[in-house]
Amino acid sequence: MTNDPTTLPAHGDPVLRVENLVKDFPIQAGFFRRQVGLVQAVSGVSLEIHEHETLGVVGESGCGKTTLGRTILRLLDATSGSVTYKGESVTGASNSRMRELRRHMQIVFQDPFASLNPRMPVREIIAEPLRIHGESRAAASARANELIDAVGLLSDYGNRYPHEFSGGQRQRIGIARALALQPTLIILDEPVSALDVSVQAQVVNLLEDLQNEFKLSYMFIAHDLSVVRHISDRVAVMYLGKVVEVADRDSIYDRPSHPYTQSLLSAVPVADPHAERNRRRIVLEGDLPSPAAVPSGCRFRTRCPIATERCSVEEPEIRLMAEGHEVACHFPLSPGESLIEVAAARGR
Repeated sequence: MTNDPTTLPAHGDPVLRVENLVKDFPIQAGFFRRQVGLVQAVSGVSLEIHEHETLGVVGESGCGKTTLGRTILRLLDATSGSVTYKGESVTGASNSRMRELRRHMQIVFQDPFASLNPRMPVREIIAEPLRIHGESRAAASARANELIDAVGLLSDYGNRYPHEFSGGQRQRIGIARALALQPTLIILDEPVSALDVSVQAQVVNLLEDLQNEFKLSYMFIAHDLSVVRHISDRVAVMYLGKVVEVADRDSIYDRPSHPYTQSLLSAVPVADPHAERNRRRIVLEGDLPSPAAVPSGCRFRTRCPIATERCSVEEPEIRLMAEGHEVACHFPLSPGESLIEVAAARGR
C-alpha cells in the first residue's frame, strides 16, 4: 500500500500504523548453511487500524497473513519497514520498552490447545501475564476470575486444566488471557477456523461484545469470508505477501475491484439455494506461486484471466479508486463489472 494509507476519521486516530513492512526468511542449503534465496512472506505492506475498529485480513493459505500479524507484534523481527502503536515505534523499541508495549498489544492464536500450558490450571494461565508484569498473586487471581466470567465460562472452571475443555471453551480461555493486561489492540490469528460452525458464531459474538465492553481494536486474520464480513469494519485482501485491495466491508463485498477479490468472493456460499445453483464461480487456474519464486510484475498475473503483457513487467501500485477504497491492479474492475464477462469480452 501507499506510505500514507487512507484514514477514516469516523474511527478516530489510528491505534496501529504499518508502513512498508517486509519480512523475508532466508533459504539456506549445504553443509555450511549458506543462504541461497529468500522467501518473501510479507512484501511492503502498509495499513492502519483505528480506535474501536476491526480490520479483517483475508487471503489464501500461504499469503502471509499470520506472518504479518506476528511481525507487527515483533514475535518475528521485521526485515524492513515500520510499525507504530499510537505514534510510538514498535520496530525500533528496546527490549524493555517492548515489554511495556506488549501490555497494550496482544494476540489470540489459531490453535487454542497448543497455545495453553497443559500443566497449569486455567486461572493460573489467565493470571500469568499479570504476574509477569508485577501483579501480586491475589490481584492476578482476582482479575483472572473476572475474565473467566467475562468470556462466558463458569467460575469453578478456573481450577481445571486445558485438556478438560472443548475447543470453543479453550479459545475463550485464550481470549481471556489476551485480555488480562487490558490491551487496546488484539490480533486474532484465525481464532475460529478450528471450531465447529455453531461454536464459531458464539465466539465471534463474544468477540464483538468484548470489543464494545473494553473498547478494543482488532486485526481479524481469517480465510472464511463469511465470518470476516460479519465482524469487520474494513477488509484488507492479501495475495502472496502483498495487500491487493482494502476498503470498508460493504465496498469489498458488494463492489470488489481486484480480480483476486472477486474470485475469493465467488467461492463464498450463498444462503439462497436458487441463487447458489445459478451463480457463476470464478475458478482460478494454477496454484498459488511459491513466495520463494515470486512472479515478475503483478504477482497475481499467472492466475489472472485478464492479465496482459504489461502485468508481467510492471508491478501495480496500490491506488485510491474511491473514498477509502484502494486497489493494486492495472485493470481494476468497475462497480458491477464481472471478471467472467470482462475475460470473455477479451477472448480469454
